[in-house]
Amino acid sequence: MRRPFCSLSLSLLCLACAPTQRQTPDAGAQDSKPQRLVAQVVHTYPHDPTAFTQGLQFHQGQLYESTGEKGDLRRISLDQAAPLWKQSLPGVFPEGLASDGERLYQLTWQDETLFVWSGAPPAQEKQVAYPGEGWGLCYWKGQLVRSDGTATLRFHDPKDFHEKSQVQVTLQGAPQDMLNELECAEDGVYANVWHSSTVLKIDYATGRVLAVIDASALAEAVRGRVHSFEAVLNGIALEPGTNRMFLTGKLWPDLFEVVLVGPATTP
Repeated sequence: MRRPFCSLSLSLLCLACAPTQRQTPDAGAQDSKPQRLVAQVVHTYPHDPTAFTQGLQFHQGQLYESTGEKGDLRRISLDQAAPLWKQSLPGVFPEGLASDGERLYQLTWQDETLFVWSGAPPAQEKQVAYPGEGWGLCYWKGQLVRSDGTATLRFHDPKDFHEKSQVQVTLQGAPQDMLNELECAEDGVYANVWHSSTVLKIDYATGRVLAVIDASALAEAVRGRVHSFEAVLNGIALEPGTNRMFLTGKLWPDLFEVVLVGPATTP
């Protein structure tokens, strides 16, 4: 989308209304090589092979999943593939999922609607409109971080979801688009790269890629048991208190607990 034209007389007004663009990394940061890591499987758990996974999130001690296509919000378990609870969302395409500890926030792809859930089991508290696409979502220090398939991460106020700032994600100075599912951690935000077996770890302030994570072993583990072009890596969750990392994919029959090791031997 093109920016609206601002005449000189309205330039200050336009600047005041626009979301803040965070500072671009300096040349030294752009030249910094990211860490190279590999996602190594430590446990494999059952996962619903019909779930078109778009978001994976721990919330109040439970694991939740947002699924697309004929989508829903569901509570899942590491013990069985079938969901323990689910709420269908007809007429929309659900996407990323985030928790602030009290509420769940669920994006939609092109429906420009954010669903806010509260309680147990979750009930819809409200819906909030926003412009543009929704892909991934996570919560960090009072803000919701959204991806939309571009190289931009957008920071939103959870109260009304207005955009407060944005940052461009770069790998040694090159913009990195197709950012999908997100998971916020203390030391950076993890992002799936759509239609790849790569997860990026990104600095919140600069957008600089801190680590490139190779998760191809997971895709290899489900090879032959998935039969859709869209059955790709998507879904990252960190368990609060333990920081155990879980990864899965759309239409995958497995959910993996992984540890990150490195550096990778491949370039």
